[in-house]
Amino acid sequence: MNTSCSSSVKMYSRPTDHRSKTKRRSSIGTSETKPKKNNTLVALIVDSGAYSIKAGLSTDVLPTIIPNCIMKAKSERKRLFIGNQIDDCRDCSGVYFLLPCERGYITKWDVQKPVWDFLFSRNVYSVNERPVIMTQPLFNFKSIQDCMDEIFFEEYEVKSMFRVNPTDLARLKYAKERQLTEDTPCVIVDTGFSFTHVIPYIGGNKYLRGIRRMNVGGKLLTNHLKDVISYRQYNVMEETFVINQVKEDTCYVAKDVKEELRLAAKPEPENSIVKNYVLPDFNNIRRGYVQDPNDLLQKEKEESCQILKLNNERFIVPEILFHPSDIGMKSMGIAEAVVKSISLCPKEHQENLARNIVLVGGNCKFPGFRERMYQELRSQLPHLWEVVVYQPDDPITYSWKGGEALLKIPDFDSYLVTKEEYEELGSSIIQQRFSTWMTDNADPKEEPRKAEQVYCYLDKLRGKSIFGKQEQGAEDSQVADDNRNSNAEGESVDSGIIDEVSGFDQTMLDNSEHLSERDSRLKKPALRDDKSRSEYMSLDSSESDDLMNSVDIFPFGTRSYL
Repeated sequence: MNTSCSSSVKMYSRPTDHRSKTKRRSSIGTSETKPKKNNTLVALIVDSGAYSIKAGLSTDVLPTIIPNCIMKAKSERKRLFIGNQIDDCRDCSGVYFLLPCERGYITKWDVQKPVWDFLFSRNVYSVNERPVIMTQPLFNFKSIQDCMDEIFFEEYEVKSMFRVNPTDLARLKYAKERQLTEDTPCVIVDTGFSFTHVIPYIGGNKYLRGIRRMNVGGKLLTNHLKDVISYRQYNVMEETFVINQVKEDTCYVAKDVKEELRLAAKPEPENSIVKNYVLPDFNNIRRGYVQDPNDLLQKEKEESCQILKLNNERFIVPEILFHPSDIGMKSMGIAEAVVKSISLCPKEHQENLARNIVLVGGNCKFPGFRERMYQELRSQLPHLWEVVVYQPDDPITYSWKGGEALLKIPDFDSYLVTKEEYEELGSSIIQQRFSTWMTDNADPKEEPRKAEQVYCYLDKLRGKSIFGKQEQGAEDSQVADDNRNSNAEGESVDSGIIDEVSGFDQTMLDNSEHLSERDSRLKKPALRDDKSRSEYMSLDSSESDDLMNSVDIFPFGTRSYL
């Protein structure tokens, strides 16, 4: 009979002594002191991902890693755990996560800002003393970028700031390590918590027509592992924290799935895939571990512990990265996405792209991931090409380490945006300086659009609590501000147009256009260039399949996302 992992954790009263490996630190964060190294310009580099935030000074060898979420535990209902405060929790069974990101993009600012407040506090890092290098996901929405600028310049009062994609930092780090020239093409494969991106770089810039995205990441793998274990053994649907550790400690990528399945079907003495995982009780065992079958003494002590038996789940779950169709997703695999990306690039660069394939992101830490990627790419690319797949020792912090190479770019100070420039020019103007960094579709003749509607994100954020409830004092002020804005514009806004989507208003999708213009854009998508609709409809099949011309992916044109 299936039992819940959270309830069975507390039924053991006899203490047990375990080896030191049972007291390993949690993999989601550490705040140890880091050694220093010499550097010219000292800046605070913040790689804010959907699962974890990597932050540290450019003089640090390793960053501080904290979870990018707010957690609640059943054992301590009145307390919220922000970042690595979860290490202080006495019982992590049934931990409930408040995640600020959906599909890799920030949607819940009332969750993201407390995490940033904790990170930028005095006991972690001070944000207003040095320049800040902030990462953002690829094709980040303009409304999200505006809100980031407003929070950092007005709330945190940073002196200067620069936003960049983490894949840009990874490319700079890779070019510096291999001593490559600026024009050397390479492919960055970023597989993280929410999605997987394949980005080709040609001439030091992104080649947008070759970028591919998969909605497969570590979050999907953890949820699928919860489903499998809940169906076969225990009900662990509420144990995301524990099952994520199980995934990190036991799962691997198989070179030959069919052969592994044959081996997993054999009896246990002949089956080398079966592993027993000792679940934590959060009394003597803070983090689970794989049981050693040869240690008989330790095995006797673990008889009172709850054991999770894992067989083909160990390699079937990471196999989703290569074959999402196994769980019914209509998406190409990660290796197929790399081949497709290379084939969409100019022919004169395709062979060089195959020689420089870089793997970054948390999913790269699965054992056998690089070997499987090489095997898949070698079988699909021309046999005369040389295929080189590079995976760094720590793919999670590799993009953060690229911030050092960014600071050494000549005249990098000219890319930084100061607080005075933000107050004088506004977010819509300084966004050009961030957006044209390492992109190949910037049009120098295009004039910047003037912001016709002012929307203050901080005022909206201050009126919300962490759980999205309206505070009493902020409700009246919000109504007054709305009336004042409507009178200033000289027109009334229909309440049916503006609704709340994931904690912030629909107007954040495009705050530089009138609501009437935005409504017409939803009915008739705008193209990036000035082609008419008749010319757009007459595109051939190969060009209409282009990423930049895809109306489904870019309903407002690529200008809104860059």
